[in-house]
Amino acid sequence: MTPTTPVSLHLATTDPDVANEALQQVYTRARMGTVRDRRAFLYSQDMDGDSDLSLGQLTFRGSIAGHMVVEGAFSVMLPRAGGVRWRIDGQAGGGPGLFLLQPGQDYYGEVDRLSVASVNLGPEALQRTARDVLGDESLEVAFDGPHPVSPARERYWRSTHEFVEQALTDPAVAAVPLLRADLLRRMSVATLEAFALLGEPRPRRASTTDRQSAYRRAVEYMRAQLSSPITVEDVARHTGLSTVELTRAFRSHAGTTPGGCLRELRLTAAHEDLLQADPEAGDTVRAIALRWGMVHSGDFARRHRQAYGESPAETLRR
Repeated sequence: MTPTTPVSLHLATTDPDVANEALQQVYTRARMGTVRDRRAFLYSQDMDGDSDLSLGQLTFRGSIAGHMVVEGAFSVMLPRAGGVRWRIDGQAGGGPGLFLLQPGQDYYGEVDRLSVASVNLGPEALQRTARDVLGDESLEVAFDGPHPVSPARERYWRSTHEFVEQALTDPAVAAVPLLRADLLRRMSVATLEAFALLGEPRPRRASTTDRQSAYRRAVEYMRAQLSSPITVEDVARHTGLSTVELTRAFRSHAGTTPGGCLRELRLTAAHEDLLQADPEAGDTVRAIALRWGMVHSGDFARRHRQAYGESPAETLRR
């Protein structure tokens, strides 16, 4: 797996030349057209993450047109305010709806006081997730077009983006590899759900015996790698099944899901850490929860109380 490169870009400028240089740090060969009223012009850019997953916010004040080509990422754009009309490889669109830019595609846009959120997914990371989820190790990710497949799928993408965006604004969350891996998976799956892939990936099937064996291998792998930022897709890859078939194996053998099993194993590990922790030495419930990938303290407390009959804070104070 290729190491990720951190991304952190923050700028606000009224100079179109500086704005063009900043745009080109994110989108290769980006170039705004002539700015007719330079006094009304403003460009701001905020981008954070890494080469696998970065989230950004771009703001254009004024009426501007421009071209760009995205290279090295799949970019989903979410207009939040203002107006935009665009053309991507001959397909047109506009308004507040999501649209997708793929590596190598030519984009032309006309914007008017536009504020747009963006999600950039590295091709290697997105393809890895697609192959795991769809169970096709030969799949090369390419989408059928820039438009979402349905309003319902677009809403799913938006809700996932809202969750991921909120999580990544917390430095304590962003610094935990396990949590970052989970957020990358969520955003990748939402994008694969929202936009149609070219062609139909080949389905995979497993017999009942194979599923039972896969379940045992999966649980063993989870236990061995519990402190690493593994995801359900990692477990599926290890067992040689798609995530759909792995889920069937868990439901038939244990009445749960791979994700549910992984969460319970991590809850157990967090409980053991609480028992061994020393609050006088600075150990906290939040730090232990984050260590095991649990970002929502309320949910962690609820699940811990259900499992152990007391709150995490009570366990820590023992």
